[in-house]
Amino acid sequence: MNTYDDFLTGETIPPEAKNFSESQNLQNDVPNVPNVPTSDFTINEWGDKVFHLNLDAEIDQAKQVVDAAIEQCKDNPAVLGSDEFKAAYRTLCNESDALLFEYRTKLKAAKPSAVPISAFKDLEGDTESGGGFESISSELIALVASQGELFFDDSNRNCFVTVDIESVEHTMLIGSKSFMNWLSYAYYTSTKNNGAEFGMSASESSIKQACYALNGIAEHEGDYHNAYLRTAQKNDTHYLFVANERRQVIEVTATGWRVLNKSPVKFYKTDSMQALPIPVSGGDISELWQFVNVPEKDKPLVLAWMLESLRYETKKPVLAITGMQGTAKSSTNDKIRQLIDPNAANLRAAPKNREDVFVSAGCNWVVCFENISKLTPDIQDAICTLSTGGGFASRKLFTNAEEDIISVMRPVIINSIPTVATAQDLTDRLVAIDLEPLIYREDSEITELWNEAKPAIFGALLDLFVQTLAKLPDVKLNNPPRMADFTKLGEAMMQSQGHPNGVFTSLYIANRTESIAKSLESSPVAVAICEMVEKHCGMSTLVYENTMSNLLAELSNNKTYGESLPRSPRGLGDALKRQSPALASYGIHITVGHKKERVNSSQGYIVRIRKSGNVGNIGNIGNIVLTEKDVTKVFDKNAEKF
Repeated sequence: MNTYDDFLTGETIPPEAKNFSESQNLQNDVPNVPNVPTSDFTINEWGDKVFHLNLDAEIDQAKQVVDAAIEQCKDNPAVLGSDEFKAAYRTLCNESDALLFEYRTKLKAAKPSAVPISAFKDLEGDTESGGGFESISSELIALVASQGELFFDDSNRNCFVTVDIESVEHTMLIGSKSFMNWLSYAYYTSTKNNGAEFGMSASESSIKQACYALNGIAEHEGDYHNAYLRTAQKNDTHYLFVANERRQVIEVTATGWRVLNKSPVKFYKTDSMQALPIPVSGGDISELWQFVNVPEKDKPLVLAWMLESLRYETKKPVLAITGMQGTAKSSTNDKIRQLIDPNAANLRAAPKNREDVFVSAGCNWVVCFENISKLTPDIQDAICTLSTGGGFASRKLFTNAEEDIISVMRPVIINSIPTVATAQDLTDRLVAIDLEPLIYREDSEITELWNEAKPAIFGALLDLFVQTLAKLPDVKLNNPPRMADFTKLGEAMMQSQGHPNGVFTSLYIANRTESIAKSLESSPVAVAICEMVEKHCGMSTLVYENTMSNLLAELSNNKTYGESLPRSPRGLGDALKRQSPALASYGIHITVGHKKERVNSSQGYIVRIRKSGNVGNIGNIGNIVLTEKDVTKVFDKNAEKF
């Protein structure tokens, strides 16, 4: 039995259709309903009538419907939302670009201002791409799926794709600028047909829509891999991403290092990331000190910090470089970073808030801020979090309750003229280097010499890393300071160069002690408390016992520090909490009692300040490094090795 589909496609018509005479055409004479398109017929070899749909009549009918709607829409906007108009307008748009442009122009000129032209986009398709919006997005998805490997990094909740570009594997974050640039170009080249000079372009909306789908495919159907920025570790092997055009990596083990053309782990390159130099064997690490202005006693600390920055999963101390004008702080900072994580902007301005710190960490392995004049408590807390690991969460969109989370652990460099680390949590994580004035040379001369020496210096740094990794399993620490992993690495580095056990630990502890002293000196609250303790007379260890508000009033009477002190008892309490651990290391102990505890008929938070033994003068504590005679002698004896 013949079907209606057979009728439309030119097959034998139903028996009842044979009642029509050969001169008849199908017509619909129902009032107020447009006629269906006229159909012609022919007689096949069996004598049956075969009807053919007149498509020209269908286009004409669609034009009549759309023209009528355009004429009526000013007074009756509802006509533009009718199913009859939508079907007719879609028919015209799908017929040819000429009809689409003609009727879009007519519609735009005639429609009411309250009806946006974008309301008809779904009917028109994505004309900027030369095809329907959904079809172009589908082509982009298919293009990525056919050329790349989609995967999901569960540690940072990001989706990636690895594609082969001219026999080199490139891993890109889906949705990043580099990914969208590649996808746009890949689509352009794939649409060059029959040797045409130019291909087609995919619109921004098509690319974004494809990115949404690719993220979902990567998360739910792709493999799970970790994606790394600059350093990675797999078992006992360390990898450094060179980030050059060939996407080479450097493999480092306890037995040696080598450059690989294909990475065993996934690295991705951010837009601002620059390439490391290709290392050259046989260099001398002492050549580094010709280009960075580091005091002799601090060179092992800086080298240990650089080696720690090449490791992936360990806590990193903060390298704080200070010095007056003319001590080459920025140049020293810049060249140290060039050997670890070179960037288009090696030196970054001070962050404005906590979020700026974590955004920088999300895109860079080394977080670097220069010319810092002040660090707020909030930013100091953020830097502490980067040093030992943690995350930052912010609201994803104002329209939902989701979060964007950045979870990182990064090496940090800050440079400043004064000491800006005042929080005890931060000073506990510092390697503080105070630079000395030097005789300047021409920048062009230094740059030329540096570029020539850099590959060999980098190779020497890797040689030192190999020797340190070989010695590391043999190092044992007794009562290590807070950054124990860093201390152990520094000990392994020093011992691999012939220094006795404990030298690096002593240097590092002395440096931390000096940092604490400087942080106290830079805190008006700490200095005022120390002065109060020094002026206390009598044998009693209790120096002060009263409310927080009374303590603030008493400290504010000092004209030297009064204007720099907090303006409220609560602010003073927060400052005391931050400085109490540092003050305790110098024999000053502060405790805060419970609220409404009475002392001399006063109510509030009771503060007690006690001293134990002889309280040192914090103005002289900074010289403690120079009094470590045994450490200094051992270091001076072997200083040429560094």
